[in-house]
Amino acid sequence: MADILIWLVAALGAAGGVVLGRLWGRAEGKRVGKLEGERDATVDKIERTERGRVAVRDGRGAGDPADRLHNNDARW
Repeated sequence: MADILIWLVAALGAAGGVVLGRLWGRAEGKRVGKLEGERDATVDKIERTERGRVAVRDGRGAGDPADRLHNNDARW
């Protein structure tokens, strides 16, 4: 009887470990995914800001105003 009880406790412990491992892994995956998404969003924001700064720098005061008007005339 004691042998059966020991095997039953061991089996329940193993099953509990599997369930706990899956729950822990899922929580860890969500945390890592959230951090990765936040990092990607930050990098994207920095890249867009830099592209905007370059566009403003190249658009304002870049060359002769008559040339800029001539170049932009076809875009309208």
